[in-house]
Amino acid sequence: MVRAQSWVMTKHFDGFPKKSDFGLKVEELPEPKDGEVLLEAEFLSVDPYMRSFSKTHMKEGDVMIGGQVNQLSGTSQ
Repeated sequence: MVRAQSWVMTKHFDGFPKKSDFGLKVEELPEPKDGEVLLEAEFLSVDPYMRSFSKTHMKEGDVMIGGQVNQLSGTSQ
């Protein structure tokens, strides 16, 4: 099993986002099947549009959206 972590929005925020507006969700994932790959996020994008998007398209407890730079899990450079 693989341990995955996701940032979730725990509360819609007004003004500057606070640490308490987000939480780290941890879950166990099964090993990839044939034809699947497991990617590990190296960088996450945090952009201004997320504020308005989260108010109109997300509910509390949803995983935050955003672009990522990934690498195959278990590899390093």
